Amino acid sequence: MKRNIINICFVVFILFSGFAPFTAKAQDSEKNPLLVKLSYFSNDNKSQYLIVNAKTKVAGKFQPVKGTAIKLFLDKDSTGKGIGLIATVITDEKGKGVTNFPPSLEKIWKASPNHTFIAITDKSQQFDETNTELSIVKARITVDTADDKNVTATFSEFKGDNWVPVKGVEIKMGIKRFGGDLQIGEEQSYTTDSLGHVKGEFKKAGLPGDQSGNIVIVAKVEDNEQYGNLRIEKVVPWGVKFVADKDFFHRALWGSQFHSPVWLVFMAYSIIITVWGTLIYLVFLLIKIKKLGQEEKTLN
Repeated sequence: MKRNIINICFVVFILFSGFAPFTAKAQDSEKNPLLVKLSYFSNDNKSQYLIVNAKTKVAGKFQPVKGTAIKLFLDKDSTGKGIGLIATVITDEKGKGVTNFPPSLEKIWKASPNHTFIAITDKSQQFDETNTELSIVKARITVDTADDKNVTATFSEFKGDNWVPVKGVEIKMGIKRFGGDLQIGEEQSYTTDSLGHVKGEFKKAGLPGDQSGNIVIVAKVEDNEQYGNLRIEKVVPWGVKFVADKDFFHRALWGSQFHSPVWLVFMAYSIIITVWGTLIYLVFLLIKIKKLGQEEKTLN
């Protein structure tokens, strides 16, 4: 009898020992894939930075992944490993991380017209390790303006030791505003010709500028598969000079604090005094009634 019990226990142990790794493998196979997207940005042909977005699919919908550590490298060696560490970024609640290029990689950046950015994440309990690459060609945008308020943008890529114009690149031209970029004319975008040029006419006459009448013209390339995102700005005196309202501090219904009309201030304070005066008077009456009641009890 004891021998049968020992045999049964041994069989159960073997079954559970084989089931545990199977369960672990099944859990690993059920991991949702981590998707990492890399985006390259260049501002005014001077500063470059990267934006990474991490997300995963949950219940058929993409959700941002917070707190993911992503290592970013500039270029790779013959084995496919990154050679120039840009930074290690941690994604925020929107699954986003941003980093600039460190000065230590300037030599690598200038050495070649083509570069590959690599984003690597390590294996975790939630996700397997990932390796994402983005290849770009170094490019630039230049902007020229004329007295007739025409804007000419030129797109070039770096080949060898020279900047070569590129045909067929879509460029958007606009005016920088607080809520976003406003189109300079009727066209949403322009396509470069054989000389890498696009030309747009400024049609936003009467647009408010700063105190000198300056506005900021913008030329940009967005989400280009070969060149990434490029943006350049130029200040031009094509706006209407900003003149401060000298009547802003005078008494008016739209005036700033402590500059409301006298009759409105008098009315407001009269209402406040009347209401609080009534409340205080009622409290005084209640106290007086209570004292009279106590005196009557004493007399009786």
